[in-house]
Amino acid sequence: MKIKDIFEWFYTKIYHYNLFIPNEEEYHEDNDEPTDPTVVVKHQRYATRLYILLLIITIYIVFILNLMNPQTRAITLSNITPSLYNQLRLKHPETLSCPCTSTSISYKTFVSNTIVYHPICTSVFVSEEWIKALYDLYSSSYLVMDFRTTASSQFKFLAAFCSLSKTLISQALTDIDNSQLITIQLLSENEIQSEISGNIEIIQSSTPSQLIRPLDFLHVTTQSIFFISALKTNFAVYIRLTVLIASIGKFYVAPTYYSPDPNDFNISAVQSSSCELTSSVTPAGFFSLTPADNIFPNAFIYEMWPYFSTADKNLTISSMIDGFFGGCTPLDAVLASTFDCLYNQSCLEMLVDYFPQLSSTDFAWTDALSVSSQKNQSLKNILPKLFVEEWSTNINYSKYFIQCAPVSCTYTETDQISLFYTISLFLSIYGGLCIILRSTALFLIYVWMKLKRYSINNNNNINIGIYFEYNEKR
Repeated sequence: MKIKDIFEWFYTKIYHYNLFIPNEEEYHEDNDEPTDPTVVVKHQRYATRLYILLLIITIYIVFILNLMNPQTRAITLSNITPSLYNQLRLKHPETLSCPCTSTSISYKTFVSNTIVYHPICTSVFVSEEWIKALYDLYSSSYLVMDFRTTASSQFKFLAAFCSLSKTLISQALTDIDNSQLITIQLLSENEIQSEISGNIEIIQSSTPSQLIRPLDFLHVTTQSIFFISALKTNFAVYIRLTVLIASIGKFYVAPTYYSPDPNDFNISAVQSSSCELTSSVTPAGFFSLTPADNIFPNAFIYEMWPYFSTADKNLTISSMIDGFFGGCTPLDAVLASTFDCLYNQSCLEMLVDYFPQLSSTDFAWTDALSVSSQKNQSLKNILPKLFVEEWSTNINYSKYFIQCAPVSCTYTETDQISLFYTISLFLSIYGGLCIILRSTALFLIYVWMKLKRYSINNNNNINIGIYFEYNEKR
């Protein structure tokens, strides 16, 4: 057999292929349906071709949809442990779900905080014994930048700041312990770390404001209302006797001036640093100029200093105290201080010469401050940290896991659908699909032929009408 004959035979088979071979009774007249067997077979061939086309399209859609949409299945595991959870999270990070038995967990059950304070707050320098040893009954009789004037007051402020800072930190730690971690799902160790650290950072950043804001308010109020320090560090209060009548005097209040250089108190150099205008400070030390008459220890002639040159007062600097300042108020002075002297044993031993009561205390000169990460920083810069040098947070994930107590974990696995599964699915629906497609094909061909006959009959009626109208006109 030739190839041409094979193609002709194949074409003939396809052309005459009919899935809807009629029975004898199907050729009987049924209303306006065609009764000619040739016409009926022709229509059935049309229906066969439409049926095959619909079947091919349906098969294509079924195969494509099944192959493109993978099959998913949910897997639930019980007896969850931290190691098993970590393994599941690595393999199924997007679909893993492990509900907690307890959705509210207190921080104190798995979070602990360790605070390391500035060494000055745990030293003898903030003790009551040290502060009393620095007290001088005649402190207001010294020069305002003499360390003896404000030493006791500065360390009182320092002790108060340390105490208040520790109180605020203690309250912050209590707030952290009482905080609740609200979570429905079990969180990973990294998620817990991020969540807890973020909340603690918020508390850390907000706590210092409870000290800084009142301090700023006190500072502004003190300067604006012109409170006069009892130590005469910001204003000098004195009575000057008149020249004519020795028994009559005038009451004077004059602001104090400061200079960054203790050797220069000329009015022209320090005029802009009046305590009336600003909160000024100057390096503190021990000066040789003292009251001339011990009978009147508070009668130091402040009006003669520092408004005029002190050269005629024989002012000499005995020694300077590293890291300490004198200022308009003891608060101004201590805020500017860096406390360098407290790290130096030689400097501490020198203080005994000017504060005799120190020799009767139990203080050991080897108790100088140890090295601090905040050394050389002023108290003004240390206060926003509340003297905290290190704040470490330890999160015990095992304890958190126990508190969460997940009973089970569920995750979803995606399986690529195999060709065998797709074929099996198609075969399972083939029977019903054939019935639907056969009925659909026959119905569509029936409607199409119905519309076609209606169109032909309508055209014939129009042509007949035109013919009769034409004959009548003739």
